[in-house]
Amino acid sequence: MNKPEQFSLLDPAVQQCPFGYYKVLREEAPVYLMPETGMYIVTSYDLLMEVMKNNKTYSNLAPSGRRAGLYCAEAERIIDEEGYGRFMPTIVNNDQPGHTIYRGLVNDAFRAGRIRQMEAYITDVVAELVEGFAARGSCDAVADLAVPVPMYVIADQLGVPREDFQKFKEWSDAWVIGLGMKVPDDVLIDAAHKVVQMQHYMIARMAERRIEPRDDIMSDLVQATYNGERPLTDKEVLSIVEQILVAGNETTTNGIANGLQQLAEDQDLQARLRAHQELVAKFVEEILRVESPVQGLFRYVTEDTELGGVRIPEGSTVMIRYAAGNRDEAKFDRADEFDLDRKNNGAHIAFGSGIHHCVGSQLARAEMLVSFRAFLDRFSRFELAVPAADIHYHPSFALRGPTKLPLRLTPKTG
Repeated sequence: MNKPEQFSLLDPAVQQCPFGYYKVLREEAPVYLMPETGMYIVTSYDLLMEVMKNNKTYSNLAPSGRRAGLYCAEAERIIDEEGYGRFMPTIVNNDQPGHTIYRGLVNDAFRAGRIRQMEAYITDVVAELVEGFAARGSCDAVADLAVPVPMYVIADQLGVPREDFQKFKEWSDAWVIGLGMKVPDDVLIDAAHKVVQMQHYMIARMAERRIEPRDDIMSDLVQATYNGERPLTDKEVLSIVEQILVAGNETTTNGIANGLQQLAEDQDLQARLRAHQELVAKFVEEILRVESPVQGLFRYVTEDTELGGVRIPEGSTVMIRYAAGNRDEAKFDRADEFDLDRKNNGAHIAFGSGIHHCVGSQLARAEMLVSFRAFLDRFSRFELAVPAADIHYHPSFALRGPTKLPLRLTPKTG
């Protein structure tokens, strides 16, 4: 019988494919104190929901001086002294009432009705990118599509130049690199310099919007007030912009790449979706469930508590593993299997649940939907250009997506 201590979420082999480890944890220790980190890992669907519904005991607001992931004193000094600091509590990293106030400032930009209105625009973005590589008969679906789609859209929504998206990608990757866990200090220091570059760039754009507002999120934020009482500070606006940039990039990039890989490996599924494109929306939900682009996030325990029969002391860090809950057979029958006809795949928690359900979830779904439809419409067949065993995933404690996805493409004719 496998035991949790035989594996580690810090092991590159586990990060490459963590689902077997999740199964061991659910069966042996659904609330597991991970000795390498001192964090409690939660893996069962019901216990995850219990945590996400209890924002009083399981806080998103990190205690002063605490941060998830790796810590490098020099990297933090660079960001604090040369930049504007980070982890200013606003949306993702905050609790009520502040969370509700800050989230209210961006809710309208991401509401379902507005996203539906954006679908034609997203379709144009995707079509332009696909046309750029279709004639080649091959692509790296990560670099050529999955990265630029959300970067273009978020750049447009923030009102910053789309041609700078490579910078945005570098900055976004630098912002989350500590979540890879095993990262040398020199890499964290280099990432800190990139975060500072991003912060100064965004502060300059904010200053421009105060003088000449436009129809974009950044203009809305610099003109906004906190609960009608005062203007937002630069650090508050910067924190919200950083979270939009990072979340809008990482989740959707991984979601698009994971879905295209699933389709590339299953020609029957491709054929079925081409014949019944109304099923693509169901495909989006099932790929989010099975692959979960964000594997998990952190909560901070505000009082002594008990979860699943395990005592957790005040001050502890809890890692809620969405991806493990999404493959819990107590919730999803044959949970490790991809099943387009699954009746309850909409119950997945790939975007979290409760008040911290991802504000950009509908935008991510729309970008995935349009990307999959574009491939099904433009190509009569697409398949992996390398063996599946050669697809490698980003070494990350919290995120899951392939680093590259080489595909062979057969354009439709006639």
